Amino acid sequence: MKHLILGAAVAAIVTTAAAQNRAPAAADTIHARQARYKQMGAAMKGIREELRGDAPSLDALRRDSGLIAGYALQLLRWFPPGSGAETGVRTRARPEIWTNNHGFHRAGADLLVAARALEAAARSGDVARIRAAAPPVARACSACHDDYRAPEQ
Repeated sequence: MKHLILGAAVAAIVTTAAAQNRAPAAADTIHARQARYKQMGAAMKGIREELRGDAPSLDALRRDSGLIAGYALQLLRWFPPGSGAETGVRTRARPEIWTNNHGFHRAGADLLVAARALEAAARSGDVARIRAAAPPVARACSACHDDYRAPEQ
């Protein structure tokens, strides 16, 4: 009987410790993805501002489009199961990311295609081509936000 009670106590401690270890890992995952999304937003803002000017900086456009394309390639991995609101960490990630994972992956693929086109346009140095490639990136971001990001509270 003592072994049974001791075994149950050890199992409870191990389970509690595992849950506590997952919480910081999930919090780190959420905070890291939020930081990367802020960088993407700043890069998109930088692109918009450059394109409003008469002489956009190709270096800035290349840098910002490269950041967006690089992160677009990674972002589907930023949402492992267990990194949503259930962690208790403030996140705007909606449950549909995990319950409609096919749709979320399609939205990520749409962004990746648009981001790579923007990056290629920026590398070309053709400002007209860059101007044409920027709106599809913005639309892909907005489409994903509409379905998979909760409103700010």
